[in-house]
Amino acid sequence: MLQITKIGQNTKHDQTFLVDRPQGHPVYLLILVKTAAKFFVNSKWTETPAGVAVVFKAGQRHLYGPLNDHIDFPAYIDDWMHIAPPLSVLSEHFPFGIPIFLHNPESYYSLFHLIYTEFYGASSHKNRILDHLTTALLNKLEDESNTKEYPAIYYQIAALREEIYRNPQSNWNIKDMAASIHISEGYFLSAYKHYFNTTCISDVISSRIQAASELLISTSKSVEEVSETCGYHNTEHFIRQFKNKTGLTPAKYRKLT
Repeated sequence: MLQITKIGQNTKHDQTFLVDRPQGHPVYLLILVKTAAKFFVNSKWTETPAGVAVVFKAGQRHLYGPLNDHIDFPAYIDDWMHIAPPLSVLSEHFPFGIPIFLHNPESYYSLFHLIYTEFYGASSHKNRILDHLTTALLNKLEDESNTKEYPAIYYQIAALREEIYRNPQSNWNIKDMAASIHISEGYFLSAYKHYFNTTCISDVISSRIQAASELLISTSKSVEEVSETCGYHNTEHFIRQFKNKTGLTPAKYRKLT
């Protein structure tokens, strides 16, 4: 089970701040940096934008700080935690000590906030919750570090997929979806299938049937109203797709659930 020994959130420093620990810490250090910064990596300084993460091994050198031309206060802000060895969650190929660009940093900050509040809480399942949440954070970072497997286009399509499930009633079509992320329709269809092992249209249908299922069991709306609410312009078409997905007509689904 992972053990967090210390943790801090939104720690602020001015432009004179510089971490220089030749021997690092006897524990692992994870930082989520929320401002532009610089890191000494492979014998040279590397400048990074806001929204990067770094995990240092126990005993690995720490040398980093804000950019020299960053004169605002605070010039440097980060979330950080110390994790006691061993740290077997990450593979031996993980880029320890190297900044990892976060395509959706807010998701990491939110997850870190859950860890932070749980660390200072007193729930009966505190240690187990911390272990699961921290493991999830580290797993996400390892995926993020694999830029060959997850290039920038992946995150654009993933964000679009979230929108499909968040707004199933929208008039989703291939032409507009591809245009929204500035790629051709052919490339969009191929990439979507590659990353999610399904098609965008299949996801549109699934999102609508999922929303319809919830409305059928939690509201008194008629089948026609549910159909329209979920983006269908033809009730018969909705009924056919619903039965194809669930094996039941909307009316039978409502009765049986």
